[in-house]
Amino acid sequence: MNKWLNYFHPLSRLARARKAYLLAHPTMPEQLQQLLQEPLPDLYAPVEDLVYFSVDIETSGLDAKVDHILSVGYVTMQGKTIDLSSVDHTFIKGVVRPETAVINHIMPQMVREARKLDDVMMHMFEQMQGKLLLVHAKQVEQQFVDHYVYKRFGLPPMPLLWLDTLAIEKSMSANRQHQQDGDYRLASIRQRYGLPEYHGHSASVDAIATAELFMALSVKLFGHSKGVFKAVFKP
Repeated sequence: MNKWLNYFHPLSRLARARKAYLLAHPTMPEQLQQLLQEPLPDLYAPVEDLVYFSVDIETSGLDAKVDHILSVGYVTMQGKTIDLSSVDHTFIKGVVRPETAVINHIMPQMVREARKLDDVMMHMFEQMQGKLLLVHAKQVEQQFVDHYVYKRFGLPPMPLLWLDTLAIEKSMSANRQHQQDGDYRLASIRQRYGLPEYHGHSASVDAIATAELFMALSVKLFGHSKGVFKAVFKP
């Protein structure tokens, strides 16, 4: 019975979707192939033993068809340790204009160091390998990643595994009293868990803030016991 139930579990369906995607698109870029060839975690793998890739994509709006990626920031985390040496934050060349940079608190040096979208995205895909994608409110990141691979390579949405701190928070029965107001902004949830407020705002800061929130959610979920991946996977 357990084997039968596991076959229909979303994680098993995702694994089959990845195999089918690789077979259907054998000429996709190597970075994407390697990303989808990575084994998925076991449902009962300890959360603290897994490696996470917390990412935030800043955009000019919420519609990937008409809006643009402005910057990408990410950081790696394993268990309860955030590797600050892995922080990366890059602006996209040609999208951030010098005349509007001051309004958005973007320093001239940041504009000068901006890189082409292809370079930033492909480097991000390389860095994602062997790690679990972690975001807050995956709809934005997922939509813009899907749109990029379609526009650049003509590929349909990739069957990626997304961990979403917003989805985890919503699923926790201890927070049902907050579901009425619908305030699931990153800063608001962090405040409820007593996490410090970040006064600066950037893709890398939000990536770090998301990683910290994931740790706080894990403590709330598991306490001092070893939690398993199944409890934080909310597709």
